[in-house]
Amino acid sequence: METKKAPQIPYGISDFVRMRTENYYYVDKTMYLPLIEDTASYIFMIRPRRFGKSLFLSIMKAYYDILQRPFRKLFSGLWIGKNSTDQRNRFQMIYFDFSKTGVSLERLEKCFETYCNVVLYVFIKDYASFYYDNFEEKCCIWLKEPRYIKS
Repeated sequence: METKKAPQIPYGISDFVRMRTENYYYVDKTMYLPLIEDTASYIFMIRPRRFGKSLFLSIMKAYYDILQRPFRKLFSGLWIGKNSTDQRNRFQMIYFDFSKTGVSLERLEKCFETYCNVVLYVFIKDYASFYYDNFEEKCCIWLKEPRYIKS
């Protein structure tokens, strides 16, 4: 008989897909997704540090991203898995995590610019098929392609 490994505690992890696929504990907050759909266009989420803001944004990305598959694997057993909305997997998502730019003040501007270029480049590559021919090529002319990203 195979024993099931106990879930790990996700200290410092704010990646929903990783938590769901790599056996971490997760407290279901997906019942708030329909509430957000029904609110105004702008949401200001103010909470103390380490309160789950980045994780919730990661949940939103996984739920709404048109490229995120398979839905059942990530959301089975969760509230939204049984109560999905018509907005599920309908949007192109761009996700900035500015904690990844944290460096000294002298290099902050350059690191911020580089990080934004990387995120935009990945977005362009991921969603190029939704746009016109040569979209990726034309975008990368004005967006200097980061050298350390490999196709």
